[in-house]
Amino acid sequence: MQVVPAFGNGIYGASATVTRQRRLNVYFENRQDGDKAQVACFGTPGLVLQFTLSSVIRCILGTQSALYAVIGNTFYSLSSAGATLYSAGISTSIGNVVMAFSPTQLVLVDGTAGYIYQSGALSTISASGFPNGARTVTFVSSYFVCEQPNSQKFWVSGVFDGSSWNALAFASASQYSDNIVAVDSLAGNLVLFSDRHTEFWQNVGSTPQPFAPIIPATSEYGIEAIWSRAHIDNSIIFLAHNPQGTAQVCRIQGYGISVISTPDLDKIFASFSTQSDMVALAYVTNGHPMYQITSPSADRSFLFDCSTGIWSETQTGLTAAYATRHTGQFSTQYAGSTLITDYANGNVYKLSDTAYTDNGTTILREIVTRHANRDFNVIGIDEVYIDVESGVGLASGQGSSPTVSLEVSKDNGRTFSTPRTASIGALGNYLVRAVWRRFGSARDFVFRYRMTDPVKFVLTSAAVTIRGRQQ
Repeated sequence: MQVVPAFGNGIYGASATVTRQRRLNVYFENRQDGDKAQVACFGTPGLVLQFTLSSVIRCILGTQSALYAVIGNTFYSLSSAGATLYSAGISTSIGNVVMAFSPTQLVLVDGTAGYIYQSGALSTISASGFPNGARTVTFVSSYFVCEQPNSQKFWVSGVFDGSSWNALAFASASQYSDNIVAVDSLAGNLVLFSDRHTEFWQNVGSTPQPFAPIIPATSEYGIEAIWSRAHIDNSIIFLAHNPQGTAQVCRIQGYGISVISTPDLDKIFASFSTQSDMVALAYVTNGHPMYQITSPSADRSFLFDCSTGIWSETQTGLTAAYATRHTGQFSTQYAGSTLITDYANGNVYKLSDTAYTDNGTTILREIVTRHANRDFNVIGIDEVYIDVESGVGLASGQGSSPTVSLEVSKDNGRTFSTPRTASIGALGNYLVRAVWRRFGSARDFVFRYRMTDPVKFVLTSAAVTIRGRQQ
């Protein structure tokens, strides 16, 4: 058999004849020593239910010692088991909200008013310098910062004091004429996201407003979706609005903004009716920093691996459509774990590398290969083998005899054959080989591998037996 380079980094978007590749609920890992293969493929983590709150969660925030959430028109301080330690009302009941914390305070904004939680109680911020209507807040270099809606201005709190906002403590992101729509922080610097550009400011110790712009760092990439921001791997990743007017995923490292989405992904995003509703979460699994972005309106989720630079797709459950979204909405770090909220209900999950379902819902692992051909001559494939971790079956129930299915396309990835299954071994049966035979002849082959059993998924390579002839 001949080992073939079956797995690449393309994503099926504009044309199946260009690439039909797909990686669903899997990610690649580059093996520097090349022990058995240069690249291994692993299944993404599953979700384990931690607790259930009363309704859909608008925001969740974990600190080293506390957990907070907003549900409907109520702010909650929660125990690790999800029990209410404290609650208080806010003025709105729908839409995303943002929280930021200092060592002793938490500030919350909901697009109407601002609130401060300190000494175990929540109160409305009444200071004359607070920009009511702000949708985002950040804590940076000893100050809370919020944008003023529909303007170029942002406002700064007192030092470590989210209840004090001087009416003169403001400045404008005026390198371009568009408005600030979100504020954030990275490596001690203030990041101002506007509709069509981004500015970086640093604390220079001035009063009453301490920040000054780093003018050479200004970028013509604005932000397309304010909830697409996520901090991961010493960077901020977000859905940007590029100078040409289209949406691309970008990454901020230091003062630099670089595009990390691919042309395949950009074409997919361009097909969505809207991009402004996209939301993101982030986590680390097995040393891989991951950024996950979801389009609620298009019902799609995508995953970027910061360690390899490769995009894949992710979803929860099975669907008759081509894809459906992942159930995760927001993420936070708390008590050494990543917690993820559900977009459809009040569930809060713990991300787990040893969970092989999303709270009992099937995780479909799917890999669609590169096109296999030889100078467009007719070839025959007699046998296909994948080197997958075997003997990982469960003791009983679904997964006790796990299988992988294989389908083949001979028309440039447009249609696929009826699935054929191969065993990857019951528990402890490590000598099973996943082999399929007799695929006939064609000028082009594309293979699709799928697994739905709730077991560990690791794949290192694929091999085929090829016959070739001139046509």
